[in-house]
Amino acid sequence: MPRSKRWSKPMVVHDDMKPDGVVMDNMKRWYGPAFALLTIAFPAIWFLSAGATDWLARTMFWLLVLGALIGVQPIHRDRVVQLCAVLALLVVAGYVWQRFTVPEALLGGSSARKYIPAFCFFVVVAYGAAVMPRVSPFLLLLSAGIGLLVHLLWFVPAGDWAASWRLKRVTFGFHNWEHAAILFSSALLAAVIFLPRAVSSSPPRARGPVLVLSVAFILMAMYFVVTLQTRATWLGLLLSGFVALLFGVGSLFVRRRSIDRRTVVRWVVAGAGVVLVGSAALYFWAGDIVAKRLAAEAVSIETIKETARLETVPRSSIKVRIGTWAAALDWIAERPVFGWGGRAASRLIELSPYFDERFKNQFGHLHNSYLETLLNVGGAVMACMITIVLLVAWRTVAAWRQGWIPTDVFLFACAFYPFWATVNLFESYIMYDSGFLLNALVGGFVYSWYLRSQHATDARRGALNEQVRRA
Repeated sequence: MPRSKRWSKPMVVHDDMKPDGVVMDNMKRWYGPAFALLTIAFPAIWFLSAGATDWLARTMFWLLVLGALIGVQPIHRDRVVQLCAVLALLVVAGYVWQRFTVPEALLGGSSARKYIPAFCFFVVVAYGAAVMPRVSPFLLLLSAGIGLLVHLLWFVPAGDWAASWRLKRVTFGFHNWEHAAILFSSALLAAVIFLPRAVSSSPPRARGPVLVLSVAFILMAMYFVVTLQTRATWLGLLLSGFVALLFGVGSLFVRRRSIDRRTVVRWVVAGAGVVLVGSAALYFWAGDIVAKRLAAEAVSIETIKETARLETVPRSSIKVRIGTWAAALDWIAERPVFGWGGRAASRLIELSPYFDERFKNQFGHLHNSYLETLLNVGGAVMACMITIVLLVAWRTVAAWRQGWIPTDVFLFACAFYPFWATVNLFESYIMYDSGFLLNALVGGFVYSWYLRSQHATDARRGALNEQVRRA
């Protein structure tokens, strides 16, 4: 070929040499570390800055969408993601329906949209925690613990610490002491269950300090759980302890590959020892408070029936809940499919003839996440939520039985969710920031293990296909 024609021949440009190909490769290279870093930082940031948390949550969501667009995160194949999309569509459809059917005085605007991130953001956290195989999901829990400690040391005034030392109920900078109690209770469950892992996975020289710090953290959480005097959290923790103990004892008599008996034995010994010692110390320190709190409201069956018939205006904590629940059942029955819209409870209570002005000025919600959800967004959204929960539970059990989820992680899930289901019977936590954090943190932590198993399976299948293709 003549030299001039050889030089005039178009140069073949490979895809990886094109500018857009280089940009895409760089984007994929940095996507995983950036998404994982923001996800791990999320729990700590929640304790330190509400404004930064909102910005971070939006950034993480759009990163997940970006991952789907560039082919890094195939979220469109995940049934949980699909159900979350259905939930969002149902909330939007319900809002449109409410605009045309709910009286203007009761219309709460578009605030019901908060149910979408409150219930579904755990998917974003799960994908962020699973995006890089070398990044452990346990860093999520560590980040939350560090954020909680920094919050207590930096943002809680000395007066609150002094009041707590005098066995008074304080909020510690959270919405109220009930929300503080669920945060400390959740921290207590995680610290007790993962105590053996924290010690055994540490370097030999660090195991002593790690044990001391972990036990100190557990005792601190136990102290706050007792002094905050929230009976719903005590009931939830008792149920969690029973479930965890039942799992531990039952696993010793079941031969299954997914059960690590050494982990179970270490947990039973360590957890029971710390809890018994701590409980004994707290009994002598604050036993009177617990007894007085449990005996604070002696409610008879007749009183419950009378309150449920709305014949008297409720005043005590238990009666307030019974009264609002009884009234809510009638309101839910009027609009069972799509509900009344956001902030419906406060408006319905305000217009209700059952309650006086003092009650209306003091209470504006139902103290029950399930009834509040049915009232605000209806049975269609609630049914979608239940389906998501059942699917995640099914996948978690299946992944644990296949050996992908560690035994202590599965035990933590079995212990936490009975607690979470119990406390939400007595307070509408799901619509508050504390509920948003716990749903996202624990749900994302547990579901990320299933996603990691799927990533490993896909990688192994891809390597096998590549070997077959080359052969």
